[in-house]
Amino acid sequence: MTFEPRLMGRKDAAAYCGIAESTFSLWVATHKMPLAIPGTRKWDKRAIDAKLDEISGLTPAEKEDPYDKWVREHPDG
Repeated sequence: MTFEPRLMGRKDAAAYCGIAESTFSLWVATHKMPLAIPGTRKWDKRAIDAKLDEISGLTPAEKEDPYDKWVREHPDG
């Protein structure tokens, strides 16, 4: 059985994102990317995916209140 590991080191995480290791480190420091799992030097692939979705605008950074959403979508009413 072949499988891809869910956790990856900095080098693999940067390659997964298609960026240099130095850029990945900067993104971690500026919270564009998640921190490594506490007590390790490994990043969770799903956490990276979630952050990429967030910074790409594919998912909202914060859950929008349903009423606020309705007001935004119905400006006249």
